[in-house]
Order: sequence, then structure tokens, then C-alpha cells
Amino acid sequence: MVFISLLLSACTAPDERVGHLRLINPEPQWHDDTLGLQTGIDFQPGPDIIEALNHGVTVHIRVVIHIRRPREVLIADERTRNHRFEIRYLPLIRHYELTDLKSGERRSFPRLSMVLEALAQPQWLDTRLTAEHKSSHDWRMRARVDIDRTRLPSPMRLPVWFESGWRLGDSWHHWRIDTMEPLAHG
Repeated sequence: MVFISLLLSACTAPDERVGHLRLINPEPQWHDDTLGLQTGIDFQPGPDIIEALNHGVTVHIRVVIHIRRPREVLIADERTRNHRFEIRYLPLIRHYELTDLKSGERRSFPRLSMVLEALAQPQWLDTRLTAEHKSSHDWRMRARVDIDRTRLPSPMRLPVWFESGWRLGDSWHHWRIDTMEPLAHG
């Protein structure tokens, strides 16, 4: 019975009252000889996440980028890059802090809405795929964003796997690197 209700809840449309988390117009782009993903992050946390933030829980947002050769049997050639952002509330100074864990850049904002606006700004996320790699093989790229629930405090990890307010991940976006065209979602 529990399995059936979990299966049905996974098949229903997302409830916007619990928030959402999406990539904004993701586009692969070359900077010099390195491929990256140009995108912003549309994050609207629901009440569960806002309450957790205001009680000192750090929320980790992860952009996952997979690059691999098509029809590759072994995943030895798959290149996975995670770009993480950290949001925390600092109660003593009543500010929210946004940290880009890849670059170490840390910014402080007086309101959560300002953090969300900063996340929405387009930025280039490095994939470390170079033009040299591209010329030697045909590659496929896919990307998505989600909340990294494995980085939550231990007592929260199991309960949040079953709460829809914490399952805000985006669906995968797909591209063929040789043409940089979006592939159909599947």
C-alpha cells in the first residue's frame, strides 16, 4: 500500500505551492576552448525549505552536468560535473548568504528574495570539456538542477526523501555537442 501511494505521488504533476527549482534557458556555450553551460536558476522554495533555512539549515543546490559519448556501453568516458551553491541564513546579522562552492564567492543579502534574484542571473558553468576532446568524439550533454538532500543534517535526510517540498529537481535537458541543438526530452 505504501509503495503504491509513493508511486502515485511520483507520477502526479508538481504542486507549485511547494515551490520549484529549474534551469533558466540553459544553453551550452564555448568560452575559449572550454564548453560550459550558460544558465540561471529559478528557485522558489516552499514553506518547508524556508522554515528550515530560518532555523539554521543550509540548503545546497546542485547543477549536475553529464557529458558522454552516445551508445557508450561502458561509462568510463562519462564526465560528470556538479556545480553547487549553498544558501544559509545568518540570524545574528539577519542576512542570507549565497556561496558558489566552485569559485568560493560568498555574497550576503538582507532578504531571501534577493538571493533568489542572484541565482536567476545567467552564469557560465564549466564542464571541462575542451575543443580537443570534442574533435576526437561525438558527445551528448545533459543537465539538471536539484536540491542536494544528501548534504542536509543527518536527522533530516530520511524524512525529506518523502516530502514533496524537498523534491524540486528539474527534468533533464539534453544536447548534442557537435551541433549544440537541444535533443527531445525522453
